[in-house]
Amino acid sequence: EDEQAFAELNAANPIFVEDAARLFCEQLQKDPRVGDFRVIASHQESLHSHDAVSVLFEGETFAATSMDPRLFSSLIHVG
Repeated sequence: EDEQAFAELNAANPIFVEDAARLFCEQLQKDPRVGDFRVIASHQESLHSHDAVSVLFEGETFAATSMDPRLFSSLIHVG
């Protein structure tokens, strides 16, 4: 019953992973307690052989010209 309600809610409000990351960033930017941050969002695909990933940052702490591939190790799923 709970899973069915979650699935219906999820299907009623589809969103791209990039948009989800942007919405999260907007909330962080509004909070005066938050300075530099990095948001990493992943949509783990069940229909495709690849996942969609979005990375956004604010400030110099997380600014980089490239990223360490190990950064994404926790986003890998099997399925």
